[in-house]
Amino acid sequence: MSNQESHERRGLIRWAVRRFVAVYYPRIEIVDADLISQTQPVLLCANHGNSLIDPVIIGIAARRPVRFMAKAPLFDHPVLGPPMSALGMIPAYRGSDDAKQVRRNLESLDVGAKVLVDGHAMGIFPEGKSTDQAHLEMIRSGAARMAIQAAEDGAKGVQVVPMGIAYERKEQFRSSVLVRIAQPIDIDELLQQHNGDSRRARNALTAELETRMKQVVVHLEDPAWEPWLDDLEILVPPLTDADRTLGRLLWQRKHIADAMNYFLKQDRARAESIASAIEEYRHQLAATGLRINSTILQMSSLKAFLLLTWNLLWLVLFLLPAMFGTVYHIIPFVLVRQIASRMDQPGRLTISTHRLLVGVPIYLIWYAAVTLGLLFYEPRIAWAALIAAPFTGLVAVYYWRRARQTIVLLYHEMRLLFGLTELKKLRQQKSELQQRLGKLADDYAHLTKP
Repeated sequence: MSNQESHERRGLIRWAVRRFVAVYYPRIEIVDADLISQTQPVLLCANHGNSLIDPVIIGIAARRPVRFMAKAPLFDHPVLGPPMSALGMIPAYRGSDDAKQVRRNLESLDVGAKVLVDGHAMGIFPEGKSTDQAHLEMIRSGAARMAIQAAEDGAKGVQVVPMGIAYERKEQFRSSVLVRIAQPIDIDELLQQHNGDSRRARNALTAELETRMKQVVVHLEDPAWEPWLDDLEILVPPLTDADRTLGRLLWQRKHIADAMNYFLKQDRARAESIASAIEEYRHQLAATGLRINSTILQMSSLKAFLLLTWNLLWLVLFLLPAMFGTVYHIIPFVLVRQIASRMDQPGRLTISTHRLLVGVPIYLIWYAAVTLGLLFYEPRIAWAALIAAPFTGLVAVYYWRRARQTIVLLYHEMRLLFGLTELKKLRQQKSELQQRLGKLADDYAHLTKP
């Protein structure tokens, strides 16, 4: 097969993969995408928390073809290997995978540098591993080696572009993604600053890359405080910037993480005092069967009742399409969950990747099989069912989520019907916590104001 044919085939595969991921994550907010050059050689460096989905998100943000490095053992995976090879990904040999193969990593870096020399875009995850945690691991020197080697091999205008990717809930279908892009690092300027000393330039680039990535990723300097992040997202007053509506919750998470880093360094006693108050509040909620994110705590009793009434009405109105979507998709849904779960690694690193890799072929086969079966019975029913199936499937997804939320809300409403005094006390305690956190947020905004 010629290089041109291979490139065209890879472009088609790349387009299809990006479309499938865009369906899984329909709300992808990209901030400062214009910082990624469309003509110069660029090395895109991002945090890595979502298996093979991260490269696709980077490609969507870059708006141009991007080649990636991935750990070598994945290429031997029966499900992950073929699409990775088809997309032109480059194996990276890490000492943690096989100490005997680590020297081959230099060969992989050479291949990546050649991509930059040819004027293309290259992607890399400079932490050297994927993680579920909300902090940036130590940045390895591989990205700097690749970029500087490309410049020394004749590439002009190489830029290293730090990126941060945040997922609302990376394992959840139809959730949001926020991609933030930091100011690029010009390699020609960096080498000039260090008089062409590649070793000094490499060390400086690695340090600067880490600094700029921390500016755009959700990063906690002290990982031990990560369990507090979810609680603070609920308790801290939300951001109100109208331009951030798509990724509002993700902007909130980033803002909270930055504030936590600041106060843990500058006023740890104050941070620990509020943490103790949240812990006490959490225990009191647990004693009543509630959690910090329980709907009944987010609004007054009247609003909770109105929401419950509206949800029940919504569930009645959409019952028939939701039931059709559920019945139509129940077999492929169960198959995908069962097969994908057996492939998942611990944590949430690979859930969405495996569901997509397993789900796409299973759903396509299922749609084809049901349509063919119905064609023998009644063609009009077959085509009507095929057209309606995707839409009713989405209705079913939202329907059962809302049904679960409604059942929980109804349970809490009934349980606390005769405990209004206790509920009022919990709401008051929450209000006091929010006031303290709001003051902390105001102080942080004032102290860090440019």
